[in-house]
Amino acid sequence: MNDWTDAERRAEKAQEYFRLRQWKSALQELTAATSINPYNAAWFAQRGLAQDELGRFDDAVRSYQAALEIEPRDLGTLSHLGVNFHRLGRHQDALDAFERMDQIDATYEPSYCPRILIYADLGDHERAEEMFYTARLYREHCPACFLNMGVSLMSRGKLDRAIYCLQKAIDLDPGDARAYARLAEALWHDGDLEEARRQYLVALRKSPGDARLILDLAELLADMGRRDDAGEKYRRAIETAPDSAAAHQGLGRWLADAGQTEPAVEALRRALELDPTLPGAHVHLARLHLSQGQIEDARLHATSEVRLHSMDRRVLMDLANLLIDLGDVDGGTQCLDRFTRLYPDDARGWHNLAVAMFMLGRYDEGFVAGHRAIDLSPGDASTLFNLAVAAERMKHFDEALRYARRGLKIDDRNAPLQRLELRLRVLVQVDRVRRFWARLFAPSLGGSGLAG
Repeated sequence: MNDWTDAERRAEKAQEYFRLRQWKSALQELTAATSINPYNAAWFAQRGLAQDELGRFDDAVRSYQAALEIEPRDLGTLSHLGVNFHRLGRHQDALDAFERMDQIDATYEPSYCPRILIYADLGDHERAEEMFYTARLYREHCPACFLNMGVSLMSRGKLDRAIYCLQKAIDLDPGDARAYARLAEALWHDGDLEEARRQYLVALRKSPGDARLILDLAELLADMGRRDDAGEKYRRAIETAPDSAAAHQGLGRWLADAGQTEPAVEALRRALELDPTLPGAHVHLARLHLSQGQIEDARLHATSEVRLHSMDRRVLMDLANLLIDLGDVDGGTQCLDRFTRLYPDDARGWHNLAVAMFMLGRYDEGFVAGHRAIDLSPGDASTLFNLAVAAERMKHFDEALRYARRGLKIDDRNAPLQRLELRLRVLVQVDRVRRFWARLFAPSLGGSGLAG
């Protein structure tokens, strides 16, 4: 048997391993086949698929690039390359790959629907919608397009439209666990927690070994106050994927909330051993150290989290609050400034940024942030309270009273606002009397000896 025949035999064996979903064995055979015959584009592409299944996305990129050196116009390989670039956060490389597909065949619909997600990740939702409608010109009922559009809408808080798109994706492809999971997430954000739980259970029936889904369900159960059920799901996620850093982190947070400090620290440290770049783990460890009065350890973990430059909404907010609690108001303000640039429609970010600016004495910037928070959440009396206090500190008593009264229109039983409004009424009267007497006894310009 010559080498070329051996390469063919190993590639055929890899196909059998693919059918059995034995990805490591398939990868071994394809690696051997491509080392013997480095001119077969299909084998490199299949090697990339096996690496995808194993989560080795950097390696998969190299395999797809090798395939494209041989067959540069292969649309399927270009599509897989673009998807992997997106997974790795290499957004521009991903867009370049899909735009190369346009040049080869502008009617190839799979080149458009992944770009919905990429543009959504970049915050360019106008282009995301453009990709959605362009894709539908070539395939009107594409479940992936509706799924990706639902994700884009959800990230903008347009939950009704997101839920519609995600339900449409399920109607078009009832077997896709991702659509049920995203629908569950949208329902969760919309406040329908019980229906979200049901959708997660459907997703898990479609994909029972998915540790990420189990973790998401655990988070939801914790939010529902079903703590014991949540703890069981965190442990199940670890049993399903022992090397999942996210699962250990979730268990660590659950243990911390239960007051089990030492096991929580152990779980979070294990998470960082598995993935030193895991967003959020350092924040939770810092919180635990801070609760024990271990200030320097808390600061070390806070600094480590800052260095990760996370873009995760929850992590950024938690990190900002942690830094402020540690006395680093400048650092917290920088985090909140980044948060509001990444999530400009999140009222909490603007509210907290206003508070941080007021703490630094940067009142003008604080008022800008506070007004943005009110625009996004007009029913938030707490922001109006903070604006009233800040205006009072600047001795703008009339303005402060207006803020307090707006707050009381929203929540007329708010005791701190009631006390503040009463104090401000007195201050406004005192200030008016003071200004009256100041004007009355002000020296006249006519007797000053100055030229008119």
